[in-house]
Amino acid sequence: MEPELLSPELSDFSIGAKRMGEAAFTLVNPKSKSDGSFMFKTSDTSVVSIKGNVVTIRNNGNCTITAVQLATTTFKRDSIKATFQISQKIGPVTSVFTLPEKKVGDAPFEIAGPVTNSNGAVSYTSSHPDVASIVGKTVYVKSAGKTVITWSQAESGTYRACTLSAELVVINPPVMENTVTDIDGNVYKTIKIGTQTWMMENLKVTRYRDGTAITLTTNGAAWSSSSFAAYCSYENKKENADIYGYLYNWEAAHNSKIAPAGWHVPSDAEWQVLYNYIGGRREDGAKIQQPGTNYWINNNIATNITMFTALPGGQRNESGVFSSLGWDGIWWTSTRTGGVPAICYDLYVKGYLERQEASKNSGFSIRCVKD
Repeated sequence: MEPELLSPELSDFSIGAKRMGEAAFTLVNPKSKSDGSFMFKTSDTSVVSIKGNVVTIRNNGNCTITAVQLATTTFKRDSIKATFQISQKIGPVTSVFTLPEKKVGDAPFEIAGPVTNSNGAVSYTSSHPDVASIVGKTVYVKSAGKTVITWSQAESGTYRACTLSAELVVINPPVMENTVTDIDGNVYKTIKIGTQTWMMENLKVTRYRDGTAITLTTNGAAWSSSSFAAYCSYENKKENADIYGYLYNWEAAHNSKIAPAGWHVPSDAEWQVLYNYIGGRREDGAKIQQPGTNYWINNNIATNITMFTALPGGQRNESGVFSSLGWDGIWWTSTRTGGVPAICYDLYVKGYLERQEASKNSGFSIRCVKD
């Protein structure tokens, strides 16, 4: 009678988690008392394939690999299993994808970034090549408008393909136009931005163009209760008006005669034209904002690419209290809502331009637009 074969006592056979895109890996034989040869089998050939002891990952999912040790003259045939998971590829970690501001006539520029931890091949496309075309990483500005630049990275290793998009807004260069003078003799520089011509400064007038006086109202209680056209300087200091213009209530602002002849207080729709022209996002307010900290309280991302040159003239609220000088520039429109409030536009120090509703007894700046 032949002696009974011994068990090889297989142990220590495990496979750590894997991910799609990882390189083929080599199986390590389990521990065994036998010196019999090993062969390996997979539970699912669509997930991994095995050649010898080299495993190639083909798909995500759970898989079991069986290590089979052949019998010898002393030890019997035996097997041991290891189950592991193969995860999907992961998205690369990227930095934010942003684009610079551009005007028609600017030189071609090379796109920088975004930074990524994948080494997959990168390409760029433009949704409107008539606005800006791309060759490799170089962007050629063609005309005013908007185009979406898409950064695409091919999959590589354990990283899946990825796309990021950023909007490129191209404007026509702003054009300085003739100055305009109000009834008080104040002279304002003007600038053509797209299809509109704006004053580059806030209004400083104290009379309508027919000579009718607007009421200077310094007292807070009188301001709060006023039902008449009123104006003031911030904190009732003339030097603030010299820099930022006067603050007006809506009764003053919506009278068409407050602007010089040929000009008017812009409507909500006209402010929207400017808003959309510079990009149509609240952070595009930086494009009309005076850079630096001479006027704004903090250093900001302002570029003033439009030469609108917005300054933070602050406000006087409906209770007659002054606030926000250096923090906000707020401008009336000539538009009111169906109820009591009227529409204004607020440019915050961070470059955020937002449409808001406000009490008619609020005191804001005025920018005029050409008829």
